[in-house]
Amino acid sequence: MAIAVQKEKVEKIIAKIEEDARAEAERILSEAKAQAEGIRKEAEAKAQARKAEIISRGKREAEQERARIVANAKLRARKALLDAKEEVIKEAFSRAEKALADVAKEERYPEILKKLILEAIETLGGDVEILARKEDKKILSKSFLQEIAREAKVKVTLAKDTISSIGGVVVRSKDGSAEVDNTFETRLERISAELRSSVAKVLFK
Repeated sequence: MAIAVQKEKVEKIIAKIEEDARAEAERILSEAKAQAEGIRKEAEAKAQARKAEIISRGKREAEQERARIVANAKLRARKALLDAKEEVIKEAFSRAEKALADVAKEERYPEILKKLILEAIETLGGDVEILARKEDKKILSKSFLQEIAREAKVKVTLAKDTISSIGGVVVRSKDGSAEVDNTFETRLERISAELRSSVAKVLFK
């Protein structure tokens, strides 16, 4: 009888231990599950945040790339427009130069030469020497130069040297210390800045 009672107590103790063990195991398992769920949620939140960051960064980079492409396109377009304008202005000047070359073939050309020489004399003052194109020497005859000399009240001579030009003359002081280039090309070049502005306004208004 005593042995049976003792056995029953032992069984109860073992059952209690087993029950406590199962309870502890379930508690540990529950905590582990909760911890795992927490880790999963945290990882998921981080993943979403990372995803959002990547998407946001991608959008920013895409926008920056778009802005860069648009800016480059605008620069290229502006350069192309400026190049086209410059080409048209150059063509306009080329035509102007050709038109001036034709002036040298007109009847009024001797009078133009006279005005160019007188203008240079007024700038230089004193006796002068004229350098002209080979084909203009027949215009700058002795009587022609004497007429200019009387009008300007200076001595005017024709240099043996010639110039290469579409028209006009180079006038230098007798001592060679100064000169005025009144060739058509140089006069066109001197007023090129003003003409460029005028031509641009006419062509691109």
